[in-house]
Amino acid sequence: MAAYDALFEPLAIKRMVIPNRFASTSHQPGYTSGGRVTERYVRYEVEKAKGGVGLVQFGGATTVSIENCYYYGQLDGTREELVDDLKRMASVLHQQGAVCTVQLSHGGRRERPDMAGWIPAFAPSCRRELKHRAFPAALEAYDIHRIARDYANAARRVRDGGVDGVEISCIPPGLIGQFWSPLTNVRTDDYGGSLHNRLRFGFEVLEHTRRLVGEDYVVGIRLSADEFKEGGLDNKALVEIARRYAESELVDYVSVVGGHSSDHKSNHEMYPSMHERSAPYLWMAAAVKEKVNLPVLHATRIADAATAAHAVEQGYIDLVGMTRAFIADPHHVRKLREGREADIRPCVGATYCTDRISFGLEALCLHNVATSREQHLNHDIEKSTGGARRVVVVGGGPAGLEAARVAASRGHDVVLFEAASRLGGQLVLASRCDWRKDLNGIVDWLVDQVDKLGVDVRTNLFVDAEQVLAEQPHVVVIATGGVPMVGYFPGADLAVSTWDLLARQVEPGNEVLIFDEAGSHAGLSTAEVVAKTGSNVELVSPDRAHGPDIGTNHLVPHMTELYRAGVKLTVDSRLVEVRRSENKLVAVLANTYSNDLEERIVDQVVGDYGTLPNDDLYEALKADSKNWGELDLEALTAFQAQTRVRNPKGDFFLYRAGDVWACRNVHAAMLDAARICQHL
Repeated sequence: MAAYDALFEPLAIKRMVIPNRFASTSHQPGYTSGGRVTERYVRYEVEKAKGGVGLVQFGGATTVSIENCYYYGQLDGTREELVDDLKRMASVLHQQGAVCTVQLSHGGRRERPDMAGWIPAFAPSCRRELKHRAFPAALEAYDIHRIARDYANAARRVRDGGVDGVEISCIPPGLIGQFWSPLTNVRTDDYGGSLHNRLRFGFEVLEHTRRLVGEDYVVGIRLSADEFKEGGLDNKALVEIARRYAESELVDYVSVVGGHSSDHKSNHEMYPSMHERSAPYLWMAAAVKEKVNLPVLHATRIADAATAAHAVEQGYIDLVGMTRAFIADPHHVRKLREGREADIRPCVGATYCTDRISFGLEALCLHNVATSREQHLNHDIEKSTGGARRVVVVGGGPAGLEAARVAASRGHDVVLFEAASRLGGQLVLASRCDWRKDLNGIVDWLVDQVDKLGVDVRTNLFVDAEQVLAEQPHVVVIATGGVPMVGYFPGADLAVSTWDLLARQVEPGNEVLIFDEAGSHAGLSTAEVVAKTGSNVELVSPDRAHGPDIGTNHLVPHMTELYRAGVKLTVDSRLVEVRRSENKLVAVLANTYSNDLEERIVDQVVGDYGTLPNDDLYEALKADSKNWGELDLEALTAFQAQTRVRNPKGDFFLYRAGDVWACRNVHAAMLDAARICQHL
């Protein structure tokens, strides 16, 4: 704990006293409804405060103007009803000892013109953004003045809501940053041209805001300290901008990120995944800190206490934004303070949280299924009051490990069987792609937890029904996963699976065709791994783009590495036949629109059609179970106990979790296990 003392020092910003240096930074996880705060959103944020986070910044990108459409779940800052919502949130955060701020933003050219009021997106200039795709109208002077007042009115609502401070977003995705950047501002009036003119709108926003909220209220800004774009603002320019705003005395702290976020690649730069090193922009925040005599918050990919402590101790920053780390474990700070660092569930940088936002869904952690489900699932699992029961779990992948962890945390006597020599299931294969190796952190944490809980883990055992019944179980959870499918085409028996290559059970050929009909990570990872061995690889998809089920932030590193490795990328084509030709294979592709056929002469065909349930053991046990393996789906979706009995003479309850039920993902598998086992 002494190594982290610097992180537990309070920090005063005017009258706002932050009890430690940990911050959950401004973001919008999509738990609102119609621009209003929901109970789910309150519980999500308050869990972090319970867990010891000192500064909880909620309401990321809260809207300020009528043309804003809160299309990814933002709060609607234009309505007076927001004040009561903010009072509700601020009150419970304060009760847990945290302080809080709300971020305000106008999306500018990022707004949707086909939602809410069907008003065009507005921007400094008519410059379209590839990621959000609107063609904006250039702002006229009257709209510029209106929006500056809108910011101030929204800030006044934040203050009236009992929130401790307001943060004005100035990053390039928002309107103020769009005025700053020569990439998005080519105006020739008083708001364009020179740096002084390009900063004018931001100053007007802050001046209006300060007049309404008062001199003693905390007002911060968030900025990108380097746009990483040719012709854009570099670190030197943005440090100068930060200095100018700080010296105006309109600003009380500066929050620093990096990137431009105008296309898929630059969006990944702003919200980097495991493909990037830890704290990639700390040097930029330090450069701001050197020139700005204000507290500086760094808000990009710090996930561990050692890095956080180093950053604060060296004076690079004053506050450490660890938002995704607190999504993975909202009790991160409390566990650290209690000397339980090994119990902190790690953020591995999988970006499942931000990737879901890119699909218009709510944020979820890949491997902490309780996050945002605090109404139904406890982060600290309670002991059962009904006495210990014998629970047998078969399968040591994420579903089986989570089932064993939850059941053992409930106080039950748990044995886990795994056929392989190593626990982890498909996550072991997924981590074979070098830049995705941090996925091992999920497995390592689960294995450590089941070990601490005393689960009897037996590896290298391919058990049958007789061996399971010999344990005299009260409950059996089958988590044996799936078996890989190469696809349904003539000659499928000539193809190998992605598992064969990732597990190194089959050597890559010289000329390799990979047909990916699953649309997720396995096909792309296999193509990269095989290409980097020296093979010539063509990756074929029947979709209009590769990886359609992968969110933007994880797809960017996949595509970056595929291009680097020289993989040939083919879309809109389906593999319809494989046949032998001497010592080669002929792969026949059909265009998904024209049905025109093409042939490839290759050494190896790899197919990925997901998995089929590996359910032989489940089928063998069904007849002797109390419920015949049936899950009460109404109870499951309501997070209630499974009580259905179909066979009163049965000896045990039998459940499936994960891919043994249907091919899905890590989160779905672990959610199955948690919902089944939390009431055992």
